[in-house]
This record gives sequence, structure tokens and C-alpha cells, in this order.
Amino acid sequence: MSIFILQEHLAVHEQHWIECCKSSSKQVGFRLRQAHYALGVHMGKAIHIVNPIQSKFAVWILMRAGLPFGLGISDGLEKKGCDVAVYFIAEQIDSDTITSSSGRTIILADAVINSGKSIEHIYKGLPENIQKSTIIATTVIPSNVVSRFENFNLMTVRVSPNQYQGAKVTTIQNGKGPDTGDRLFGTL
Repeated sequence: MSIFILQEHLAVHEQHWIECCKSSSKQVGFRLRQAHYALGVHMGKAIHIVNPIQSKFAVWILMRAGLPFGLGISDGLEKKGCDVAVYFIAEQIDSDTITSSSGRTIILADAVINSGKSIEHIYKGLPENIQKSTIIATTVIPSNVVSRFENFNLMTVRVSPNQYQGAKVTTIQNGKGPDTGDRLFGTL
């Protein structure tokens, strides 16, 4: 298992999408959704490059913050000629989603991994044969959490030295920062 960091593969003129996504940018709404989507498209293309023999994917989007990023991933894969099914996941994966994703490489897409507990809980609830072919994709993961995912197929836009809990705040302080979903959809 391995970690792929998209930031290391982006052209200089594409780096602005990463800067836009950082909480310190104070970007919200359309511009932030646009950045998440654009990075998702790049991630989808990278997933295709890393898995060139795979042509069928199921993108499981963790709602609601994972929506723009996950849709970008699916569109990036489709631009490469892949067959992509998209599923919207609230908290758990139901058996119908697992059954209808059979024969596809699964991409579990979330906007941000903070502690890793939520995504790990979902992942570990999957049958073992599905776990092995599942890719976890995110825009950012804290550097102190990366080791928690050393036995997973992890693809991230970037690794951050920062970690905080998402909350209904507008500035980063006391271990809390603006929730990504709230920033994406203007609900701060």
C-alpha cells in the first residue's frame, strides 16, 4: 500500500487551486467549490495513470464536503475514457452500494481527513476483498495522521503540518478551524 501526493505532480500554474483550498485563504462558496472540483479532476486523471489497467470505477462520495472533489474525480476519470459510477455516502456503506460496485475499483472520496477516524471506520466496515482495491482520496491529510493510513491506498492532494477540528468558526484558533463543508456551501 502507498501514499500518492498530487501536489508533487501539479504544474506551477495549477498550484493556485491548493492555495485556494487552505482555510487560511478564507475562500468560500463558488471559488472554493471550483478549486475542490479542479483538484478532483486532476486527481481522477492521476488515479487513471496510477491504475492504467483499470477502466471501471465506483466513486463513493462522502457527503457533503466531498461532493465537489468527488465529482471532479469522476469527471477526470471519464475524461480518460473510464466507466464511472457515482454514489453519495452519508455515514455508512449499504449492501446495495457494495453489490452494485462489484467489479469496479472503489474510490472513497472525502474533502478532508482530519483525525482519520471517520474514513477508517467506513473502510474497515467493507469486506476484506473490497478493502484491498479501494482507494481513499482526499484534498488534505495532516502529517501526523498519515502513518494511520500506511496500510491503505491513499491519494491526497497535499499533506499538511496543521491539524484542527472543523467547527462553525471563521478563523483558526484553539485547535479549531472553519469546517470545510460549511466553507464549501456557505453555511458558516
